[in-house]
Amino acid sequence: MYKAGQGMPSRVGTMIVGVLIAFYASHSWYRWHPFSAVGRSAQLFSVDFVVSLVLLVGIVALFGWLAFRRPGSADYLIDMDDELRKVVWPSVMPLFDPKTEAWGSTYVVIVCAILFTIFIWLVDLILQYVVTYGLFQSWLFA
Repeated sequence: MYKAGQGMPSRVGTMIVGVLIAFYASHSWYRWHPFSAVGRSAQLFSVDFVVSLVLLVGIVALFGWLAFRRPGSADYLIDMDDELRKVVWPSVMPLFDPKTEAWGSTYVVIVCAILFTIFIWLVDLILQYVVTYGLFQSWLFA
């Protein structure tokens, strides 16, 4: 159906995310589900262990099917990989040189974040003053 290796970085990345989600879900089930909370260390194959193992294998299989076998998802991941190859990434070398594109963009983002923070803080101060001293009451109930 597909060429060998087509969209492999996106598919493998999806599988890595799937495995991490599966490990987290199965560990959470095993750690916090109270099926066999008493004597868990004595039982090798408790209900919690079997359910968490089935959960782990099921989630990994689901992500594998989505990434490698389902045509719609596989096409999406292949197209995403192709589009990311077309992106012109900003230059970052040499590191910490203010003349590189990445550092110039970083400075713009930091300055904009500071300006928006000051603006929101001022609006919050004004609204707090208006609500605290009841200035709305004179407008609404006059």
